[in-house]
Order: sequence, then C-alpha cells, then structure tokens
Amino acid sequence: MQLIEIIIQNLQPIVDKLTYMKKIFPAILLMLTFAGTSQRLFAWGKTGHELTGSIAFHFLDDSTKKIVLDFLGGLSFEEAAQWMDDSRSNSYYDYMRTWHYLDMDKGEKYEPTSERNILTVLHSAISELKNYKSLKPKDVKRDLLLIFHLVGDLHQPLHCGYAVDKGGNAITVTSPFVSGNLHSIWDTQILEFKKINIDSCLELYNTIDPAVINDMNKVNEMKWMYESRSLLDTVYSFKDSFLDKQYVDNNAMVIKKQLLVAGLRIAAILKKTFGEAAKP
Repeated sequence: MQLIEIIIQNLQPIVDKLTYMKKIFPAILLMLTFAGTSQRLFAWGKTGHELTGSIAFHFLDDSTKKIVLDFLGGLSFEEAAQWMDDSRSNSYYDYMRTWHYLDMDKGEKYEPTSERNILTVLHSAISELKNYKSLKPKDVKRDLLLIFHLVGDLHQPLHCGYAVDKGGNAITVTSPFVSGNLHSIWDTQILEFKKINIDSCLELYNTIDPAVINDMNKVNEMKWMYESRSLLDTVYSFKDSFLDKQYVDNNAMVIKKQLLVAGLRIAAILKKTFGEAAKP
C-alpha cells in the first residue's frame, strides 16, 4: 500500500497539469484561430452581408427571384451573400482568401492585373454570368455566390484600402462605444451598436433622389471601387486612435448607405442578367 501511495503522489502533478491543459486548451485554440486570421477580417460580418442579400431580394420582381433561387439550389439570398465567409472554415477554399479585397496606396490609380483580387474576380463573375444559358448550373451558382458576396465587400471602404495597415486591420482604436481594430469596427461593431437593419436601410432609400438611385443601378465595378475609396478620408477622420460619438453617428449613416447601395447593385446585376429571360 505504501508503494501505491508513493506512485499516486508522483503521478498527481502530472494529472493536475493535464487537467489544467484540458481547461485552457479551448482558449489557446481560439487565440490561434484569431492569430491566423488577424491580417484580414471579414467584410460587414454576417449581419451586414445578410442585409445586402435581403435588400437585393426586396428590390427584385418575383420572376427574377425564382430564377435566382432555382440556381442557388436551396440557399436563400442571405445565405448566398454570406457563403464566401462561411467557406473560410474549409481549407479547401483557401485559394479565395485574397478575393475579398484589393490594396492601393493613397493616391494610386488601379492598374489592370491578372491577379485574383476582389475587382478581377467580381468582373469575371459578372461577365461570365451574362452567358448563363450556356453554363452548367453549378457554374451559374458559383458566379452568383461570388457576386452576392463580393459586391458587399466592395462597398466596405476598407476592402479597397491601404496595404500599409492591411485595410485597417493593423490600426487599434478606442471608444466608449466600440473598440478593437478599425476594420472590425467598420465590419460589424458600428452596424450592431447602431442597430442598422433592413427597415432603416429602406427608410434611407426613400430619401434618395430617383435620379441618384438610377445611377446607383448602373453596373460598373471599377466605379463602385473608386466610390468606396473616396470614403477612406472619412474612415480615417479621427485623432489619437479615439472614436468619439460624432464619428460613430456620422459613419453609421455611411455604413447604412453602403449596405443599401450594395444590395441595390446586387439586384441590378440580377435584373440585368435574368430579368429579360423572365419576360415572355
């Protein structure tokens, strides 16, 4: 019995250590997960992307909705808009990680490139979808999933931002209302803090001049990218890494408009592609 007691005493520190590691392992895993994705965060977050899908759905006729939903094969517009972010958990789709953004230094003009970035991938998907009748249904679905998501990403200004700070991911800011890196604040925190939803976006729509709405509906990815870039001065309009209430309030309106416009433009692409096919 004395020998057994000695063995137990010697084993106890090991058991204690294993128990401790079991308790902290989930936290370590979470830290490693965030460390692996800290360079680039999702745009708009789940709520924002779902909003762009809901807005697009709202502005489509029933015939076009049916055609699109048939190609999506059981996915809703909201799920389609979020798919590219959901797929990041699957390493098979790692090749798409750079498709969510492009970087240009301040004052630079975009130069055509063969590299796969948000602009080249989106342009390719929109162009290919014009000939959807000659495509396999799975290829139409793929193009739709890219369009639903990347139009949303393109309207988040920091996804067309500066390489020097990784689209705001490398800038830490503080505020009584939101906190973290600048990119995450624009992706999700202001949107959630100000409770932006489809009703508030549609209220904003009713205040916009119809001529401006008509211009918004014109499909031009390059123009959309430069529109987002033009908002970067507003994004960075704070001092000493502090975001005051005025900053949050003012930019909540910017975010609301960008989400609305993204949803309208998804709808515009779908109308242009499938609207004619729905007519007798």
